[in-house]
Amino acid sequence: MHKVSHTVWEKTPVKLFCTVGGHPRPIVKWYKGGKPVDPLSVPGKYKIESKYGVHSLIISRCVVSDTAEYSAVATNSHGSVTSKATVIVKSESISLSPSNLPYLTKIHPSKLEITLLDKFGVSFGTEGGSIRLACTMVVVPDLPNVPPLAEWYRDDKLLKPGKLVEIKVGGGSASLNLPHLAKDDEGLYTLRMWTKDGTAEHSAYLFVKDAVPSVAGAPGAPISVKAFDINSDYVLVAWKPPNLTKEAPITGYFVDKRESGSTTWSQCNDSPVKVCKYPVHGLSAGHAYHFRVRAVNSAGMSRASRESDKVTALDPAERERLQGTAPNSTHDCYVTLPGAPTDVHASEIFKSYIVLSWNPPSPRGRAPIWYLIEKVSGTGAWQRINAAVKLQSPRYPVFDLEAGKKFQFRVYSENLYGVSEASGPTGPVETLDEHGVPSAPGQVVATRNTKSSVFVQWDPPKHANKLMGYYIDASVIGSKEWSPCNHKPYKHTRFVVHGLTPGETYVFRVQAVNVYGLSEESQESSPISVEPAIATPGAPHGITMLSCDGASITIAWKSPKHRGGSKITAYYVDKRDADSLTWQEVNTAPTQTRTYKVDGLTEGTFYEFKVQAGNLAGVGVPSAPSLPLKCEAWTAPEPGPAYDLAASEVRGDSLVLLWKAPVYIGASAITGYIVEMVTGLEEGAVYTFKVKAVNAEGVGKASEPSEPVVARALPGTQEIQLGVDEDTGDIFLSLEACEISETSKFVWSKNYKEITDCPRVTVETKGKLSKLIFVNPDVNDLGAFSVIVTDTDGVSASHTLTEDALNTLLELSYNIRHPIVPLKHHLNYEVLEKGHVRFWLQCLKLSSAATYRFISNKISHDVKTGVIQMVMDHFTKLNEGTYTVQVHDGRAKNQSSLVLVGNGEWGFNPNQAVVQIVLKNDFNITPPVWNRDVSGCISWNHTAVVRCISLVVKSLFVLSGSSASELVLQCTPEGIRLQCYMKYYTEEIRTAWLHKYAHLTMRIAGTAEMAWMQIRDPTEKEKGHYSIQIMDATKSYTRTFDLSGQDRGRVVGGLPDVVTIMELKTLSLTCTVWGDPSPEVTWFKNEQEVVSTEHAKITFEANKYSSLTINNVTPEDSGKYSINVRNKYGGEFVEITVSVYKQGETPPEPKLGGRQATPVPLSSKAPTPAQTPTPAQTPTPSLRSSKSPTPTPKSPTPSRSLKSPSPARSFKSPTPPRK
Repeated sequence: MHKVSHTVWEKTPVKLFCTVGGHPRPIVKWYKGGKPVDPLSVPGKYKIESKYGVHSLIISRCVVSDTAEYSAVATNSHGSVTSKATVIVKSESISLSPSNLPYLTKIHPSKLEITLLDKFGVSFGTEGGSIRLACTMVVVPDLPNVPPLAEWYRDDKLLKPGKLVEIKVGGGSASLNLPHLAKDDEGLYTLRMWTKDGTAEHSAYLFVKDAVPSVAGAPGAPISVKAFDINSDYVLVAWKPPNLTKEAPITGYFVDKRESGSTTWSQCNDSPVKVCKYPVHGLSAGHAYHFRVRAVNSAGMSRASRESDKVTALDPAERERLQGTAPNSTHDCYVTLPGAPTDVHASEIFKSYIVLSWNPPSPRGRAPIWYLIEKVSGTGAWQRINAAVKLQSPRYPVFDLEAGKKFQFRVYSENLYGVSEASGPTGPVETLDEHGVPSAPGQVVATRNTKSSVFVQWDPPKHANKLMGYYIDASVIGSKEWSPCNHKPYKHTRFVVHGLTPGETYVFRVQAVNVYGLSEESQESSPISVEPAIATPGAPHGITMLSCDGASITIAWKSPKHRGGSKITAYYVDKRDADSLTWQEVNTAPTQTRTYKVDGLTEGTFYEFKVQAGNLAGVGVPSAPSLPLKCEAWTAPEPGPAYDLAASEVRGDSLVLLWKAPVYIGASAITGYIVEMVTGLEEGAVYTFKVKAVNAEGVGKASEPSEPVVARALPGTQEIQLGVDEDTGDIFLSLEACEISETSKFVWSKNYKEITDCPRVTVETKGKLSKLIFVNPDVNDLGAFSVIVTDTDGVSASHTLTEDALNTLLELSYNIRHPIVPLKHHLNYEVLEKGHVRFWLQCLKLSSAATYRFISNKISHDVKTGVIQMVMDHFTKLNEGTYTVQVHDGRAKNQSSLVLVGNGEWGFNPNQAVVQIVLKNDFNITPPVWNRDVSGCISWNHTAVVRCISLVVKSLFVLSGSSASELVLQCTPEGIRLQCYMKYYTEEIRTAWLHKYAHLTMRIAGTAEMAWMQIRDPTEKEKGHYSIQIMDATKSYTRTFDLSGQDRGRVVGGLPDVVTIMELKTLSLTCTVWGDPSPEVTWFKNEQEVVSTEHAKITFEANKYSSLTINNVTPEDSGKYSINVRNKYGGEFVEITVSVYKQGETPPEPKLGGRQATPVPLSSKAPTPAQTPTPAQTPTPSLRSSKSPTPTPKSPTPSRSLKSPSPARSFKSPTPPRK
């Protein structure tokens, strides 16, 4: 072995290698400046390889600090040997003088060696935003004056730098920046680097979604606006329609144009065009234009599309002539009058327009020409259609053609010398959409791809009709909402849908797109869960020795980085002697753990091991062979290495590192661990860890380094939530995983020890949500709880349950399991008008589903205010007792009681386990105070104890006396009655009737609102002064009435019972009335008051004679007529039946009978205290007996309350009428 020297430039790689032989096989270690080279100390910096005796050390991207002496030391049982080399790294900043500049030959970019390292992945952007795609790479040699040749492609079309595309290469990376994203930028992007071996390529898809519309529900912007068929005053603008999922269908498009150099846009079409093509004419020849398109639906206008590339309005033939590429024609030099155009046809036919196209005349002459167009329908005359337009292009759009008609067209050429002959006419042309949108695509099949993508393929539509591409939509099962998967029509029938939620279940559908719009949706695919496609797992790695006893070695390894979309269920271990090439199986039966004790080894021999993993798809590739491990018994007093290092709960500034204790303990028990962090913990940084066990003898061997971990939380990471179930009151910890797989499991731990069969908790898992539910939580459940979701990229979280938090949750849990309806006011009462007693309570909150039960009478409640009330119409001493209301609202309940008993004093009973309430004189209840019973539970019984029901009754007496009206006289069939109205009356109220100031023993009674005294068959001795006295606890109330000799109003005579009269005659009903004072008279027809008119005239003469005269009677005048005669002492009611028959008819037989006179009350309205007359205003009526018949219920009683000094009750009589 010889010492050599190498000089390299900065940023270039170096490979040092040597060939090693020996028996047993030597172990080779690399050193830099005498210190071991550790590839994991700087990930990606060093790479050590060993193949077939050739050992190599690769240093990538050298820096000046890599200048050192490197050595390879080979060791076996017979000794060691060393090979050395010196590496000198020169910086690019060194002065390039002839003395230090190495000779370099010219290198073409295609001669470089390029290795792509960090590559851009599938990316997502939004309209109006920006995005950068980049790859880092290693270039050999990396020369600043020879940058690599990089090309970027979108959908296999080469991209060129411009204002919309920025391309950079150099500094170890190639990048593409898109500063103004639009949906046109969506597609498959490929970076192609030219190398000496061909090309190095990488591709990934970029998705660009719609920006938020300016109007909610408006469609997305159209896509891929381009101008075709460019002429001197005409272009055909075409575009692709946007995808629609939630938006209303598109009703049309507007096309805008602007001249290059101007910022002003002008609209080209007045009404929206329904197809994705529009002919724009009237352009200025030689001017450059840009075009854009906007879509419109019922919700509004979309955002404008990206503008088209610049196009110049110039006739193609003229362009060829100007460029000198047009063939010369000797005829043009001599032609003055142009020839006729040829091949006139309709190049575009749609329902809203057609485009006529033709070939220019040949020969055409040197003079400029223009065209004239005529049309005809059927056998009619030809009509000029562009008389006002001097058309210079061989294209012309024709709008507003009558639907259902066929037209023919012909064209003339014209110049300054004259007009040519007409061209041949076209065939019949009709405006219609010949084919319309495509038919729906066929069967859609979705298959697994990766943990966040699905491969979708479908059958093309049977009727494509110039297909532009397809739109794919996705929907989560159960959501019924569709989301677009792509935003620009995709041309193929297979597509990889990215950006899906891992573990979620989706269905897919496809729509075909053409110039007419979007087809009907295809049938939905079968539901599919987003999981990686099942394949065999990758190779395990990191094989390390945990212990050795001279006859066996215990090894451990790390699981494969790629599990193949299925859970790993088996590991197989092979071994070989270090100096042998033959592998031997160690375990024929699979092991599921990642440690294995290999027995039957020979002490002092070096062994190599390899491991294979197996899953549902089969056994994967084997790992790389381990380093040679010597079978030599461990006798060191320090512990062996910890193993199985794993990082969980990774966040931007923290993580939890877990490991397993060493298998080899050493001479004494392990007392602790030392954790070494290889790199600093910073947001987004990559770092690794080592762990050393410690016992009384010292620090043991370091573990194998952990897997490199990025200090960044997974997208969508959530923390463990602590809460109480609102329905059951269970206390729980829960985690909703940001991703899961089909084989994922939630593994819960307490103090980082897995919870297995524990009676204190139960675990419920549904989809992405897992709950750890405490059965009977107490202080024994305090501690740190964590959960890890297996078969994910490290979904995990933890939460520490403290005593304070547990006490809060226990109280909340008790309230949920023993809910009460909170009361704002407990059961109370108040006395209402008319003597009603209202019992009520008020809840703080009450739902519409609440139920309640009063132990009595009418009840009602108000959800808004929470008031529940009961009203008793008639409250007496017989109602003494306890009043209770029970409320149920969901599972919550409460009750409150009010006790009305005895005649004792108010008080509080301390022996009762319920709340007492003290009533004040104004009947308000003081705020309640909650007490705890012996068990510490809050009582929800509430009782107000009232030992004096007489207070309620006395308050009713006050209400009755203060509201009493003056006495009123009422005529009845039995005689006369004196009545006193009040808001509340019961026989328990103390009242006294007096006649001439002496107490009466006559018939005295009352109703709920009136006290009365009946005088039967009154005579002269009943004349005189009457009064009633109403007593409460403190005072009395007196009401009086003076009976004099005046008479009540009545009909003396003159009216028949029945009148029969022929139509067109005059009917006169006349009677004599009497009363003192003079009565008032009112006429009625069918219980409705008659108003005096020319047809029916009412007269009342001398306060004695009243008549109703009806002129020219008609059958409509038939009916029941009545007269009501009354004064303040009473009145009489008389009815007459009138029948009107037509001329020539037989008059109906009259039914004879006596006149029916009915005494009536004085007023139909109830009295009020304000209307009560004073005793001096009350005259005395006549005491002559009245034997009037009993009134009928239908008899109307007109109100004359304004003229009557004494109000009276309506038709209800306090005593039953005579039969």
